[in-house]
Amino acid sequence: MLLHAKTLETFTMSARDGELGHLNDFFVDSHTLQLRYFVGDTRTWFFGGKVLLSTKAFKEIDKENGSISVDATKQQIKDSPKPDEQAPINRYYERELNNHYGWPTYWGTPAVPVTSTYGTNAAAGAPLIPPVYVPNSENPEGTDEAIKTGTDEQQMEKMQQDQIHLFSLDELRGYHVHAKGGEVGKIIDFVVEKSDDWHVRYMVIDTGGFMQKEPVLLSMSALKDVTWFDKTLTVSVEKKRIETAPEHEKENPITREYEASLHAHYSLKPYWEL
Repeated sequence: MLLHAKTLETFTMSARDGELGHLNDFFVDSHTLQLRYFVGDTRTWFFGGKVLLSTKAFKEIDKENGSISVDATKQQIKDSPKPDEQAPINRYYERELNNHYGWPTYWGTPAVPVTSTYGTNAAAGAPLIPPVYVPNSENPEGTDEAIKTGTDEQQMEKMQQDQIHLFSLDELRGYHVHAKGGEVGKIIDFVVEKSDDWHVRYMVIDTGGFMQKEPVLLSMSALKDVTWFDKTLTVSVEKKRIETAPEHEKENPITREYEASLHAHYSLKPYWEL
């Protein structure tokens, strides 16, 4: 089942004992591009803002009625550890969250990166998408104790990066896409797949231009790098191929035939053959 992330964000969530609110964002594993958590906005139900829910807790998806069910009670969700909206998700918080719900951890085995080795038992190398962390170097009190050396800052940042493995899909919307030959447009959405697990399969690119053509899809396997400070994504295909790719109308279902033609256009191996 392939769904646009923006479409999923319109879905309502239902716990075992009632409606919760709606989806708001998604946190994705930077090594494998698997969705790990859904961000739920529960402010219509209780004052407390957003909650994180493992994809393993999501059971039934009703596309026709735009709803998704969660295997947890409203009280469990209300009492769950809440994410800090001003800080990245790290392992410490994930352990706390998993202990609260009794969810199994997903990091017990080596991650497999989305490369030519995907689907094998090869250990992961560097993350496909480097998670962003901006250390707080402010020293509001101006005390000697609060002043850190450059080495201290580097060690702190490395420690934080070692603990951060997730990125937000919402964060990447609006990023500019750099292809071989120049900038080609910007990210406006993503397409995710629900099978045995949840994966991000495509980025949706608005190529702009005078004719206002429909957006195009590009496989996430073409992603080479993300540069957070200037909000750009670098991909491994030519600019011309993206500009001449089959147009994608959101209302039309994404069939396997369409996917095959898309991968053939880009000369990319389909993810289902990796």
